[in-house]
Amino acid sequence: MAESRKAIQKRADDKRAGTRARAWTCLVYPDSAADEWQEVLRELLVECLISPLHDKDVWTKTDELENPEHKAGEPKKAHWHVVLSFKNPATNKKAQEIFNAINGVGCKKVSDFKQMARYLCHLDQPQKHRYLTSDVISIGAIDYQALVTSAMDEADIFDELCQFIDDNCILSYRQLCVYVRENRPEWRILVYKTYASGLTRYIKSLAWEIEKKP
Repeated sequence: MAESRKAIQKRADDKRAGTRARAWTCLVYPDSAADEWQEVLRELLVECLISPLHDKDVWTKTDELENPEHKAGEPKKAHWHVVLSFKNPATNKKAQEIFNAINGVGCKKVSDFKQMARYLCHLDQPQKHRYLTSDVISIGAIDYQALVTSAMDEADIFDELCQFIDDNCILSYRQLCVYVRENRPEWRILVYKTYASGLTRYIKSLAWEIEKKP
């Protein structure tokens, strides 16, 4: 029996889906990166994330088992991770064209964009060196901090902010904003928007308690 048109289309769609993804990643090395490679990405009008320079990574025992030349404890070659994000599934060829423009190495499909974003700073890999989220470069409309901040992270940040307010007797929301702007830029979205109301009330409560003290 001849294969139905619907079945043929489904098979073609399934095959195409296997070669497409909404996110792709590569590595970029300082000694082989294209000149002004980050500017090249901006000019291509792509959305992507660039990790901090991973210059403190070391090979693990697992790495050594997979490749005996990668001795556990020895430093890895410094590199950046670049993650491309597409609004619609893109082919390996499309991603590779962009990576070629910056002399990127490798072209791997990303199955979970949020988890890959967190990996840029090793947020869930306690055995690896943790990099600062404030050093991640976002090109396009990706809000990196909002993407990687979990509910638990937010609670810890709120506690730390309240502790800072108490320790430094911050009596105005403006003082807090100045501190965050100058010292913790990665918290701006939380202080300026998410917790603005709660922090303002907390500061007012502290001011009221101080005023009422004999």
